[in-house]
Amino acid sequence: METTPRLPDEHLAKAKELAAGQRSGKNCKLCYNRGYQGTDQNNMLVLCPKCVDTDTVGKQWREYVRDTPALTEMYGDYFDEDEEDTEDADES
Repeated sequence: METTPRLPDEHLAKAKELAAGQRSGKNCKLCYNRGYQGTDQNNMLVLCPKCVDTDTVGKQWREYVRDTPALTEMYGDYFDEDEEDTEDADES
């Protein structure tokens, strides 16, 4: 079974910044106005589904991973699969 690599702490701040930037601005009791509920076992943010545009944050995170060589090496394979699925859907 393949395991997801742990996100280095130095990139967690950028993830928090992206989540906070896409908040709807409402008072949220679910995430206490942070844009995320916490982190998972791989040090990845768990975004707030109530007040954050998760699709936009996902797209911004993919761009950040592509622009950061260390993250591309760790996670590039995961996003390559998503892009192929999207291209196949567009052609149909």
